[in-house]
Amino acid sequence: METMKRREASHGSAGCGADTEKVPGPELKQLELGSVGSFVRNHRKKIFLIFLCLCTLLAVQPSSRWFGAELREDRTSKLQAELKGKTAEQILQWAAETVPGLVQFSSFGPSGMVILDLLDRLGLLEETRIVTIDTLHLFPESYEHLQNVTRRYPKMKLQTFYPKDFMEGEGHRFDEMHGMTLWKDDFQKYSYLTKVEPTLRALQQLAPGGWITGRRRSQGELRSHLPVVENDAGRLKINPLAYWTWEDVWQYLHTHEVPYNVLHDRGYSSVGDVMNTRPTKPGEGERAGRFELSQETECGMHTHLARIAKKRAESASKRAELDDAPHLPCDTCVEVNKQNFEEVVLKTKQDMLLEFYSPMCGHCTHFAPTYATIAHELSISGDALPARMDLYHNQVPQSAKDAGFEIHAFPTLILVRPMQKKLKLVTYPRWRRDVKTVLDWVKEELTKPLT
Repeated sequence: METMKRREASHGSAGCGADTEKVPGPELKQLELGSVGSFVRNHRKKIFLIFLCLCTLLAVQPSSRWFGAELREDRTSKLQAELKGKTAEQILQWAAETVPGLVQFSSFGPSGMVILDLLDRLGLLEETRIVTIDTLHLFPESYEHLQNVTRRYPKMKLQTFYPKDFMEGEGHRFDEMHGMTLWKDDFQKYSYLTKVEPTLRALQQLAPGGWITGRRRSQGELRSHLPVVENDAGRLKINPLAYWTWEDVWQYLHTHEVPYNVLHDRGYSSVGDVMNTRPTKPGEGERAGRFELSQETECGMHTHLARIAKKRAESASKRAELDDAPHLPCDTCVEVNKQNFEEVVLKTKQDMLLEFYSPMCGHCTHFAPTYATIAHELSISGDALPARMDLYHNQVPQSAKDAGFEIHAFPTLILVRPMQKKLKLVTYPRWRRDVKTVLDWVKEELTKPLT
């Protein structure tokens, strides 16, 4: 009875003083403490059971509390030691049981397909979110490969992220907004817009405790010392194939009949965007065909012309010739230079396909055999006169600029069509530069009326 009176008195006092008294009085504090103690005494069995469950959870998943903002480098080092010598299957099983919100980021290359298949075989695919980044500039074969993968693994929960404010199939709109040569003129910006930003956005939206990659030490360059786990801004980056070789990957794919991109059968050891991926040559590294081994901006006009200017200055100071450039043969090409540009190009009486290139540009070097074949086919068909201009040894004459020639990157292909009083200039707009695609484009343009 006295307790009830005390409660009523305290409740009334608190209610009356609500407008003026912000800090509870001593009696209320004592009551709150007493109530807590009473609650603990009355529910101590339940509290003990809850505490026991929490301890069990921590024992089963000792690493889970280290994810998020509390994941420190020292903990990452301990995890590296714990996972040392583990198989890819064991690492994936550990990740699925330990890492909250696990995600696999994949472009569905050979390594990514191994991981995808392992997740499926381990029964972990349905609970692991799969994310891919569509740069809007992938090969048609890559999109077809993705459809095959989707059919093969129906349990896969795939989420596709695109460059911000763009959707599937809007590569042309991206190029119109940012420029068709952005990937050459400013590769860092291109890479950020098409890959980095979508990845960061995916991580922010999905908020995983860790994400799986298909990176391997055998890929070389910065990956040569790749650990199994890394601390990535408070989340784990897990590389279960870190110690696998290229041969290990392909042996697995063939043994288990895992689907892969058909471009690999055409010499592409690594597949990225159409415009900056090429087949690799014997003896080259696995990723040699991607981004010209990190010389991505080398063939942008501003940076490459700056290199040429520097080289010319060095040669002039030594009174030497620019004779260290590789020779790119093209037997059927008409060679254009600063001296004959007006006579050969500006006064041409027939349609001409003109390539502006630099033998010091990696993209031009790899395109050279293709253009030589294109030139040979044009010389046979007579559809257009094949020509080229070496901008390493020659500068674009002012007369070319006055006539409307615009060169933003190396190599640049321009179809020159003579009209009554001027030239009609059409720049090749596509990323794909194989023989058939270029020749089809030339024939299509030649059917259009001269206006």
